Amino acid sequence: MAEKYRDPSEDVETGAVSPESSGSEKVETTQHASKDTKPGFFRRSYNSFRDIYSPTDEPPLVLPTCPNDDEKLSYLNMGRITFFSFGVFSFLALGAGMWLFTITAPYYYWFGLFAFINCVYLFLSYGIGLIGKDYDYKAHLDRLTAHSIREETAPTVDIYLPCCHEPLEILENTYEHIIKLDYPASKLRVYVMDDGNLESVRELARKYGFMYHVRDDRPHLRKAGNLRWNFTRTHGEFFVIFDADFCPRPELVKELIVEHLDDEKIAIVQTPQWFRSTSDQTWVEQGAGATQELFYRVIQVNRDRLGGAICVGTNAMYRRAALEAVGGTADIGHSEDVHTGFGAIHRGWKVRYMPLCLATGICPNSPRALFSQQMRWATGSTTLLSNPAFWKSNLTPMQKLCYFSGFLYYLCMSLNLIVGPIPGVLLLAVRPQWVKVWNIAFALPSYIYGLAILPLWAKGNYRLNVQPVLTLQSHAYLMAIKDRLFKIDAPWAVSGDAKAHKSDKHRNMRIFCCIWVFLVTGAMIGLGVWRLLPGGGLDAWYDPLPLFLFSAYNLYKTHYFVFANW
Repeated sequence: MAEKYRDPSEDVETGAVSPESSGSEKVETTQHASKDTKPGFFRRSYNSFRDIYSPTDEPPLVLPTCPNDDEKLSYLNMGRITFFSFGVFSFLALGAGMWLFTITAPYYYWFGLFAFINCVYLFLSYGIGLIGKDYDYKAHLDRLTAHSIREETAPTVDIYLPCCHEPLEILENTYEHIIKLDYPASKLRVYVMDDGNLESVRELARKYGFMYHVRDDRPHLRKAGNLRWNFTRTHGEFFVIFDADFCPRPELVKELIVEHLDDEKIAIVQTPQWFRSTSDQTWVEQGAGATQELFYRVIQVNRDRLGGAICVGTNAMYRRAALEAVGGTADIGHSEDVHTGFGAIHRGWKVRYMPLCLATGICPNSPRALFSQQMRWATGSTTLLSNPAFWKSNLTPMQKLCYFSGFLYYLCMSLNLIVGPIPGVLLLAVRPQWVKVWNIAFALPSYIYGLAILPLWAKGNYRLNVQPVLTLQSHAYLMAIKDRLFKIDAPWAVSGDAKAHKSDKHRNMRIFCCIWVFLVTGAMIGLGVWRLLPGGGLDAWYDPLPLFLFSAYNLYKTHYFVFANW
């Protein structure tokens, strides 16, 4: 994934290769040791508790393989009827509930701002979705036929493999897939771009016959600096970027290049970041991978119809001519992928999205790593949208709305953490006579949508463990927005590097989450019990039960984030 990179500031001196111990520690791959005796119930319970909240060992490294034929095509059908029909219904129900609460009393009018932001986001999201349509795969197959790749006419293509202290097992697994790319050998060159400057990586590149580059201005602009330095030293008409963990299918280059050949105004052809969920992975990795399907199967497809698909860095093919005027990818130290795509559109080029799953990657496998990754993703969007240059750019109004809806997603997920539980607390405190069991009708469709409809719709392993991951992500977005407001830069780090994620931000948000959830849950239960007493103001004993159930569900979602300290 595009986040797997850290600031190589400890390797500033160029030329001398860092010792093996500087960053290429071996990571144990998943192995299951056979045991003669099966552990008892209490031992199994203890082991399960430890694995979830405080594992004693490093999480197992589950190496990916490229998508199979069915997985490749799994995102072609958005499942529009199921997704949008129930989604719109839940949006209308939730919106009605929020506005009814807002107008119940003048001192609730402040809630209208929160309701307005949520409704604008949901209206934009479903509005863009309703005018979208499934990707025309038949037209893509026609382009493959029309632009048959032959050695004498094939354009030259460079493969960029930036890396910085990723485990050697991950790199070798990726390189094993890279050498299987089906493209004329005389027109394909592979470059390992090592900001870690490790002898082991140099030897690995030599083993597979790849070019090995170490730039002389490390750590300038981190990953973006690495890409820009190498852009000036490579010459292919097109180039493809793969993050260190992504394993492509052999036909990836051919699938992407025909889109460029069919339209000379295309700067970038983006494909999904696809992740396979297995039982060997941690709950973090399983949930994080499942959350990506909605974006790559639905949102990007709909945005592409409006010309507003975003570049996510890896698994994309870039046209050199589209980036030569600016010296390569965006000249920025974070989220260079999003800014590169935006800049290309601003200069009159196109960014196209193709929902073919052509490469498999590795999700962050620990809460700290995922928190760090999601913070950086949110930072990229908030940085772009808060820049006046974005609003003055040459993007069409619909393209700007596509980018703006992405920012609203981060904002709404953050606000929901804080504001979401407040109406129930205030009603119990001030207007207990308005607490009715049928109020659940406003929120219940949204819960059914997230807990039942999405798992049925998803092609991946979308289970209950997605909910704690969404809670973790929301806290990361809140931290990113806070940092942007106060102009605090987040450090860049490799997702797989345990040392890189030991920042105070993850700890501070866990403390905040614990305090806030304790306060609102305690207030909800305390006020509910008080109102159940004779003369408390409730019409029936069962009226506050939905509030108690939602509080219990909120505790379930948040306790993973609060207690999983690894």
